[in-house]
Amino acid sequence: MSAEVLMRGLRTGLTPFLGLPLCLDPRPATGVVLGVPCDAGVINRPGARLGPWALRAASMGLGTHPMPERLREGRPVLGPAATVGWLDGGNIPTLPISLAEALEAVQATVGAWAMNGCRTLLLGGDHSFTLGALRALARQHGPLGLLHVDAHPDAADGAAWGTAIHHGTWLRQAIEEELVDPERVVQAGLRAPRFDDEELSFLQEAGVRMWTPADLRDPLLALRLKEDLASVGQGPAYLSLDLDALDPILVPAVAEPVPGGLSLAETLRLIHAARQWPEPWLGADLMELAPTLEGAETSALVAVHLALHLLA
Repeated sequence: MSAEVLMRGLRTGLTPFLGLPLCLDPRPATGVVLGVPCDAGVINRPGARLGPWALRAASMGLGTHPMPERLREGRPVLGPAATVGWLDGGNIPTLPISLAEALEAVQATVGAWAMNGCRTLLLGGDHSFTLGALRALARQHGPLGLLHVDAHPDAADGAAWGTAIHHGTWLRQAIEEELVDPERVVQAGLRAPRFDDEELSFLQEAGVRMWTPADLRDPLLALRLKEDLASVGQGPAYLSLDLDALDPILVPAVAEPVPGGLSLAETLRLIHAARQWPEPWLGADLMELAPTLEGAETSALVAVHLALHLLA
């Protein structure tokens, strides 16, 4: 971020994400960042509704040119800022007491920006709202490929909680509604304890490729991982990142932390794999930051760096 942008934020009190131009009305652009200030789908440890504010605040003063991964192997490729052409579209007006209405708001807002040719990056908010974005984009493009980085499969049957939709059911809904092509869905980072194997059976039968942290680190599986990640991008695709995919030592302020998670470098490698897709992802999200919980400042800083690499 330039000194001019930083000083503007200090003077106005407004902190658009990464200093992007603030624009609340859909219009043509490369892409738009949208906050989702709702956690009506969280079962435990709420607070993600405040995530968009924490992420914007953590981005203040951050540069928009990610450091090249390597500087000692020839001349690094220098290019424009990752955020060129992007806007901050503010927060989607999601009612905090109605998950159904909030999902409709996400779908309508993402759809309006996408109709203007914009890619969308959501700042959550709980993970159930990925479903709204997928509904909007699949309506325009048909079933999507999906790279889902998460500690949890998020394909539970919601009957146990009396609702078909919460932050642990959205992928099942997306598969059943044919918003995603299961043969082009890859999940990475899975490790959360389960009550039974029903979720995994459902995903396996659908054709989803599932990877634990141990799988990702196995050199014997490196080629298969490369192939699976490439398959996601063989058509319109979406990238969804739950911050609990990372180890809670790095990102503790999430709704459902699970020990033994991914490192920052491992997560970035998954994000960077999407750069090899023939076409850029249509939509992405960064979900479940709960800044009311311990370690919020560190968690938000890690999340902003991930977001910058998503845009790069």
